[in-house]
Formats: sequence, structure tokens, C-alpha cells
Amino acid sequence: MIPVARQLADWVSGIRLRDLPSEVVRAALDCIVDTTGVGLAGTSHPTARAVRRSLPRDYAAGCARVWGEEAACAASGAALANGTAAHALDFDDTSYAGIVHGSAAVWPAVLACAETLDVPGECALEAFIAGVEIEYALGRALPERVYFDGWWTSGVLGAIGAAAGAAKALGLDREKTRHAVSFAACQATGMRAMIGTAAKPLALGRAAQTGVQAAWFAHDGHDAPADAFEHENGFVRLIAGTFDAAALRVGTRFALIDPGVAFKLFPACSATQAAAEAVADLMIENQLAPEDVVAVHCEVTPLVAVSLRYDDPRTVTEAQFSMPYAVGCILTFGDFAAHHLDDSLLRDPRLRSAMRKVTMTRNDALLATESDRRDHPEGAIVHVMLRDGRRLTRNNGAATGMPIKPMPAARRHEKFMSCTAALLTEAAADALLRRLHGLAQLPSCRDLFAELWPRRK
Repeated sequence: MIPVARQLADWVSGIRLRDLPSEVVRAALDCIVDTTGVGLAGTSHPTARAVRRSLPRDYAAGCARVWGEEAACAASGAALANGTAAHALDFDDTSYAGIVHGSAAVWPAVLACAETLDVPGECALEAFIAGVEIEYALGRALPERVYFDGWWTSGVLGAIGAAAGAAKALGLDREKTRHAVSFAACQATGMRAMIGTAAKPLALGRAAQTGVQAAWFAHDGHDAPADAFEHENGFVRLIAGTFDAAALRVGTRFALIDPGVAFKLFPACSATQAAAEAVADLMIENQLAPEDVVAVHCEVTPLVAVSLRYDDPRTVTEAQFSMPYAVGCILTFGDFAAHHLDDSLLRDPRLRSAMRKVTMTRNDALLATESDRRDHPEGAIVHVMLRDGRRLTRNNGAATGMPIKPMPAARRHEKFMSCTAALLTEAAADALLRRLHGLAQLPSCRDLFAELWPRRK
């Protein structure tokens, strides 16, 4: 059997944008736009700011842009900073092929390498598709229990996807790409214990950085074990124990369209999205005020139950993994947006009162069928009890933005403009959006942010 790293490298080194299905390219561009938007919004997050402060101390100057900064940086530092920012608000996309945040690891890694070598946008788009498809293919091949066993798969698989994408952006040949993938597999890590802490967005940034460093090591001629996945003390046995090699199917099944990628409505864990949307819809449809609601009970899937750890969050980061906080914001403010990720709101008596009305229980019957397990992994049934004695119920198997229920283009545009509003004028955001959508025709990746921050000579 061909070693896994070899299979992955053979496909990555051989793909060309002109040979890819048009729907795959469109899906990739949607992911890049969304990730760039939430990454720019995430630059204001304390963890993202802390990483940027460390760059002059830890990384040399270079040509890779650091989002929100005029100074450019070496590729590994930019990947770390931008990857952290892209995940800081937990507003980035999710794939259920492995239960991972793929774009936030791969796009910063690819972009940092593409800017460093001054390659055209077409190469960066190829590299992004290569990286996320490798990450998602590995997610398909690993058992779902890897996540439930405590591994944070976004870090574990994100480093490998980032390495594959970075290798493509650097133009590595088949053998060096294999080494890059193997280097990353040897270093990949991440544990779910960090959920609700600054370690989580930082770990996503480190995954992007690991991918860049792995690709540069391979570029410079260093080698990594050919059997990094299959070795008796290798990736598969240590991380999962089992591996379905037939499920890889790189080049024959594109996860960007099957099963697709989920975009978020709210800046919080994907596990909050369906329930929060259901409550928001019921509030609007019934013209409810906060005081009309006595209680909200959410029946949720196992993945939701295991992901939302904080019933009484004490920090903003904990609040992003709290059903009471997400639903409480909807009850109190009628919305849950990035500006609600504020420490001062954790002490708001109105919000605290609303949070105490929200409960959550796990209901495995929500995933009774194969189609439910595929299409509704983080669905919810919400019951809203009203002061007048009425009980409103809404079954929301998939939030808007899930592959089975795509987010309309107008809403994705609105999200991008909202995310970039604090950093960019509307005209600058529109210009950036046009360049992102036209990435395949962009002569140089260094031109992507040319009108936002000065280009380093």
C-alpha cells in the first residue's frame, strides 16, 4: 500500500486550478473571503494583539503581511498572527469532515508563503484548495471519536493541511511536499481542554505556523519519516488507533462541496448556532420582548453537548462556548454579534437574568437516522416558555450557513462588511472583496492588501 504521506503529496503536487471543478473553486473563494473578514475582525481580540506584540521580538522582518499592521513579517510569524486572528472570535468556518476549522489554519499559511515568494493569486488559490482538501480528507479517514476522545482536531489536522497548502504555495516538488506533510504530522497536536481559553485561537495560529515551518524545512532539503502516519509509533496509532485509507479519496471527492463547509451566523462555537437562530426567529415571528420569556430549554445533539462547557461563563472566551450566553444575547439584545464579545456584558444584569432562563440537555434521538448524522450534527430543538403560559417550539436541525442550508450570498456579503467595518472604510472593504473574489486573476498576492497597508519594498 502506498504510504499516506506519499498519496497526499502526489495529489497536492499535481493539482492545477484549471483542472478543478468550477464549484470547488467557487466554494474555496467563499471560504477565503469569510476567513479574511473574520480574521480582520479578530485583530482586535486581546489574544491576537498579544501575538502581534511578540512579532518584533521573535520573528524577522519579511514580506508577509500581518493583518491590521503596517509592518510585514517573516512567513512563520505572519501565519501565527493571522491564524490566531482568524480564529479569535470563533466566527470562522467549520467542516464536519473531521470536525475542524480548516480555512483559518490553511489560508494564513498559504498567504504568508505566497506573499513571501510574490506568487500570483492563482497559485495561492490552488494551494488553499490543496491544503483544506488534505485536511478534510484526513478528517474523513479518521474515526469521529478522535474529537470525542479529547483531541482538538482543528490543531491536529490543521497543521497538516497548512503544510500541504504551504508546500504548494512554495512550489515544492512531490518528494519535498511529502516531507512537508510528514514533518507536520510529526508535530501536529491539540487538546480540547483548551476550549474556552486563549490557548484555543493561539493553537490555531500555531497550526498555521507549523505548516509554514514544515514546508520551509522540506524546501531546505531536510527529511521526515516516510511512514509518519503508518509507523507503529506514528500518527494513526497515537491519535486514532484506526484509519480508513479508502476514505481519503483525494482528487475524486472534494470536501469543499461534499459535505461542504459551514459558515457561521454568530461569533461563537458552531454548536450554538442552530439553537440561537431558532430562538431569534421565534422572538421576531412572535414580536416578543425579553420580559415575555420565562424560560428557554434547548435539546441538543451529542456534539453540541460536548462542545458547550460553560453554563456560567466568567470570561468572553468561555462565553463563546456557552449556550446560556448565546441565547441570552438573543433574548436581551435581539442579536448576537461580535460587539457582544465584551467583558463588560458579562456583568450586565439584564443579560445575566436572561442567561439564567436558559437550560440545555443532550438528546441522542436527534441523530436517529444516517441523514440526521450527516446533515444535522449540531441541530437543536428549542422550547420557549412565555409568561402568558404559551410554549413555542422550533426544531432547527441546521442553522443557516450549514451545507444543507446555505447562507445566502447577500448575508455573506453583509457579514464581511460588518467584520471589516472597524478597520476599513466601506470603499476599501469593497475593493478588498473584489480582489479576493478575483484572486485567480491577481498578478501578485502582495497586491491583495495593497490599498490597506503600505507594501514593503
